[in-house]
Amino acid sequence: MKKLGIALLIASALAFLSAFTIPFLVHSGTKMTGWIAGLLVCSEVMFWTGGLILGKEVARKYRRYLNPKNWGSKPKEMKKDNE
Repeated sequence: MKKLGIALLIASALAFLSAFTIPFLVHSGTKMTGWIAGLLVCSEVMFWTGGLILGKEVARKYRRYLNPKNWGSKPKEMKKDNE
């Protein structure tokens, strides 16, 4: 189940990033708008579904990694494991 959550998070990132390529592939304005909106909605749904599957512990762990205050030092969990 954990692998499914991680796969959904990776797929959501790929869907989000692929939305930036749509203007280079589709030339019609209405089609472009539809594709971009669809990709962004699918990306959000996959992200939150993956987050729910992975649970609170994983979300807390990655929130610590993404906090700018912690970028210059090792996270507390890693310090405990290495010492």
